[in-house]
Amino acid sequence: MKISYKYPALFIGIMACCLFTANGQDGVTLFKKNCAACHKLGSRLVGPDLIGIDQKRSEEWLLSFIRSSNAMIEAGDPDAVAIYKEYNETIMTDMLHLSDDDIRSILAYIKEKSPAPGVASQEKKEPVEVKPIEYSAEDIQQGLRLFSGQAGFVKGGPSCISCHHVNNKDLLSGGLIAKDLTNVYGRMADAGLAGILGAPPFPAMATAYNNHELDSTEIAQVTAFLKHADNVSHTQPVKTGTHIFLLGGGGGLFLLFLVIAIHWNSRLKASTKHDIYKRQLKSI
Repeated sequence: MKISYKYPALFIGIMACCLFTANGQDGVTLFKKNCAACHKLGSRLVGPDLIGIDQKRSEEWLLSFIRSSNAMIEAGDPDAVAIYKEYNETIMTDMLHLSDDDIRSILAYIKEKSPAPGVASQEKKEPVEVKPIEYSAEDIQQGLRLFSGQAGFVKGGPSCISCHHVNNKDLLSGGLIAKDLTNVYGRMADAGLAGILGAPPFPAMATAYNNHELDSTEIAQVTAFLKHADNVSHTQPVKTGTHIFLLGGGGGLFLLFLVIAIHWNSRLKASTKHDIYKRQLKSI
């Protein structure tokens, strides 16, 4: 059977689209979107330097770890547990939304940027001393306002307290949807927080701030507050949302019973024909 292609340009276009869909996004785009907030190529950030990672771990191990490091830690994988402990027990977000081909594209990009096996880097880099950033009292106060929602972000992103809790006397109890951030600065420092706030790697956070990105000033101010919260955390009384839950739940239940009682007392206590029925009984 002979197939005739009358429209070669259209056929080539369709094939290109199919190939693009099958292969997914390129490694550079996937790395920037999913990894760059916590990892750098050539230096350590929140997570380890990924240069030469393909020479340290098998592809099978990397596929499993990137997809769900939590599952591997819980299963007791010695390498996964060692990395978890080395990096202050910071949980790496699961990348369940990435396919095997997506992860292989990321690994291919990292491999491309890594020196060949057995080839040492010609330039020996001296360790750079990173000095902590000093924030002003105004930065801390504005960061508190942004975190709590008292002040809005320029592009309208949701307040951090909607999902996160920070134990601090100047804040109400926050959301429990995501991780407690009381001591997050101690784990990630300025660069780590700036990376995550500027390019969220977590799917829920990325969706919430899609087209509502924080600007550099807002990132610095929220980081300033989180640094302050971490520094004073040992002096803060433990706050939870229990009392709010009990007060709100108990109060709501009381109001519900009150409304039921009011409606119960004003209910129709007899049928509309009750009086007629009584008169008929008397006439017998």
